[in-house]
Amino acid sequence: MSSTADESLPSINLNISEGRNFLWGKTKAAFKYLYDRHLNDYDWFMKADDDTYVIVENLRFMLLAHQPTEPIYFGCRFKFESVVQQGYMSGGAGYVLSREALRRFVEVALPNSTLCSSTHNGAEDLEMGKCLEQVGVFTGDSRDSKGRHRMLPFSPEAHVVPKEMAALPTWFYPYMYYDYEQVL
Repeated sequence: MSSTADESLPSINLNISEGRNFLWGKTKAAFKYLYDRHLNDYDWFMKADDDTYVIVENLRFMLLAHQPTEPIYFGCRFKFESVVQQGYMSGGAGYVLSREALRRFVEVALPNSTLCSSTHNGAEDLEMGKCLEQVGVFTGDSRDSKGRHRMLPFSPEAHVVPKEMAALPTWFYPYMYYDYEQVL
């Protein structure tokens, strides 16, 4: 999804201005596009940035324990209880919506500005978390059976190379819903 069409990628022009200030508008338009054209073609729908790294086999394994009919979404869970009781998923880490979560988002949340912001600006990931919570979509736990995080917002090196891990920004730790202690 983009602000320009490119047949060679292919990318889809969502007719939303480019820039960080318009990510919420672009995210809403992208999920609406997927709903309109592909709701019944897929079980899960992922939002990822152009610098998001995904091991698809691991993602599929994580999702096997869940049904696309569950109102659930997964990602790197951040906390912000004063705004979203159950937390929300970091946009930088990418997040995955079940088919039911996408349906509720587009059919119930988007048309109602009291449930979901109708503007194009705002923190995309937090706005998504607020909308989904309002329509009964739950935050899933994307950690593995040993409590290790599988979806993280920084480069792979930042989470596995000791020198890089030491340089993670200080804001990251208080935002994490679950304690972050990545053991190699």
